[in-house]
Amino acid sequence: MQSFFTFLKSRQFLFQLGFIVLFIFFVFFGIIKWLSSYTNHGEFVTVPDFKEQSIAGLSDFIKDKDVSYLIIDSVYDPKEKPGIVLRQEPEANSKVKHNRTVYLYVTGMVAPQIKMPKLIDRSERQARLILITYGLKVGSVVDKKADCNGCVLSQRIKGKEMEEGASVKKGSVVDLVVGRKDSFYSSAPSDSTTSDKEELNFD
Repeated sequence: MQSFFTFLKSRQFLFQLGFIVLFIFFVFFGIIKWLSSYTNHGEFVTVPDFKEQSIAGLSDFIKDKDVSYLIIDSVYDPKEKPGIVLRQEPEANSKVKHNRTVYLYVTGMVAPQIKMPKLIDRSERQARLILITYGLKVGSVVDKKADCNGCVLSQRIKGKEMEEGASVKKGSVVDLVVGRKDSFYSSAPSDSTTSDKEELNFD
């Protein structure tokens, strides 16, 4: 035991202990520096604004931006130009690490197919609301003599009768034929006829 404590106090032990401590320190310091370099610690880039950029030009757009991109969703919007960026995550001007992936939402190139809703026997007002809900557009509305007053008799796209459940492109224009009763065509005074027509206008 005496010799053990004597060894702990010896210059040889202290030298070895110091060497081990320095070795551990340099190894730890090296790991920290490597991790800092690997993760680009403290170095950030500003996210560019991808909005309104065309899909075809994205590769050229990010050449000097130090970020990458990934298109994760395509949304068809007839009001927007097809093939452009609508939204991005993270937002433009955010601070991110080098080579961060920016997730993009773009407009679809082709209108999706949807099922034609049933409009026949519904009122003109109901038909208009249904078309809007389905992402379809109301085209011309033609009156036709019928037993019903204000009900839809026919639903057409480009002059072709469209049955319920038929596949049509979202955003298509649907023309309606609407029934009017005999009273609509009666030879009443002009003021009365005008009044009736205004009452039946479902704009």
